[in-house]
Amino acid sequence: MKRFISFGSIDQMRTVVKNVKHSASYKGVDEDGNVIFDKTAKMPKINAIASEKIHGSNAGVCYSEPDGFWVQSRKNIITPEKDNAGCAFSAYENKDAWMEIILALADEYDINLKENIISVYYEWAGGNIQKNACVSGYKKSAFIFQFFKVSPIEPQTDSKGEETAKWLETGYNYDCEFSWVWIDNVEANIYNVMNFPHYEIEIDFERPDFATNKLIDLVENTIETESPLGKALGLEKMIGEGVVVTFEYKGNIYRFKVKGEKHAKGSGKVKTLKPVDEELENKKVKFVNEVACQEFRLDQMFTEIQNSKYNGNVMEMSNKDIGDYLRLVVNDVIKEHSSDMAKEDLEPKMINGMISKVARGYFMDRLDKEQMC
Repeated sequence: MKRFISFGSIDQMRTVVKNVKHSASYKGVDEDGNVIFDKTAKMPKINAIASEKIHGSNAGVCYSEPDGFWVQSRKNIITPEKDNAGCAFSAYENKDAWMEIILALADEYDINLKENIISVYYEWAGGNIQKNACVSGYKKSAFIFQFFKVSPIEPQTDSKGEETAKWLETGYNYDCEFSWVWIDNVEANIYNVMNFPHYEIEIDFERPDFATNKLIDLVENTIETESPLGKALGLEKMIGEGVVVTFEYKGNIYRFKVKGEKHAKGSGKVKTLKPVDEELENKKVKFVNEVACQEFRLDQMFTEIQNSKYNGNVMEMSNKDIGDYLRLVVNDVIKEHSSDMAKEDLEPKMINGMISKVARGYFMDRLDKEQMC
């Protein structure tokens, strides 16, 4: 039976950062079923792909051997009789081309279509589907995304109650050689966003704000100046909307969008990223590492907790003491270095979180070592 296979959402950057940090620090559950997080866990560095955001309508084609072929909009299964901007009509008219793509992906990744559904998602754009788009006026076309989805025909859920599926790239090795091809069928007006200009962005999730300025620069000085995707299709002086940043981490696909301001003029308020003052951020990091979190201070505050609460018995200390420990560290920094902070135009609220993160890591490592002796 045909069923709707969700594409998921394209979030804001701050939401993705929060989710990745959650995943990186997740360590499982304890014997009582309580979730365990390692708040000192090292955050990953990830190479993400930024592709131009196409202003159209989200769509997908799905196939399994038991259920056959069907077409979806963002929220529903659609048909030529109950359509969305001609999307289903075009997909069925070009069913052979779509099936060639689906079967090629199934073959590349050895996907059993008797047991699984392949969903190839794309932006349905061009014509008059959306105004002020980088492909407005171009023939209506499908622009396949970087990843497609493989879902079991019989819905299954993981330990978190989420439906299991995997995401794979919409490409294959051509003729068994090591030549990667992003799948498309231009004759059927089926393109792949990865065959247009795209950009690799490193995101350090210890300091994700540093990637912000790179993305803003990309949108303002490349995408908005003249849409690279539109230009590749022969359309001149089209204003790009922004980019979609995509990457895989621990088997999950994350996406967030960065929009520019030119495209939004006259069309209501659009959420955009704000530039980060990299000089200030580096100044904060330097102060925390070289002044606030010197080892002598972290050691002194650890010993103070040990002596004042437990008469020097380290074996009685636990992670429940972290709150008191962090307060001692932060208060000592403010007491001893307020004038140094003022000289650097820093305020406690700017750096307290960073101090706490470093101090928390020291406390946990020290506690483990002391209690193992």
